[in-house]
Amino acid sequence: MRTLCAIACLSFAVECRSPGGGRAADTTVATPAIAAAPATTDTLVLTVGRFGIWLAEGRTARDSAGVACVERSVEIRTDSTRIKVPLLYTTRPPTRIDDDHLRAELVRDCRVIGIYRVELASGRPTKLADR
Repeated sequence: MRTLCAIACLSFAVECRSPGGGRAADTTVATPAIAAAPATTDTLVLTVGRFGIWLAEGRTARDSAGVACVERSVEIRTDSTRIKVPLLYTTRPPTRIDDDHLRAELVRDCRVIGIYRVELASGRPTKLADR
């Protein structure tokens, strides 16, 4: 079981690496600790300006082969606010589109079913594509 977890964590870390570019104020954190963290542990995964993007509480799900994953909710936080992105659970950290938007994958049963643009100020998701 530990070997399977280690492989999944390593795979997750490799997939989450983002290419260079972007501004110094943008920080992406993608480590095996995200995948290994319990669904109840909030994890800061990205900052865009004054916004911190967090993977928050989650749920355990299984794909069609019975392999388990943790689907996490997304929260946008500032010093004074917490905005939960409604009805969006993901297995990968969102990525920055621009100063005002994120890109996030909607996951169900460990499978990406849609790609969304999320407004940082409101948390409002807008569908970009089906998967």
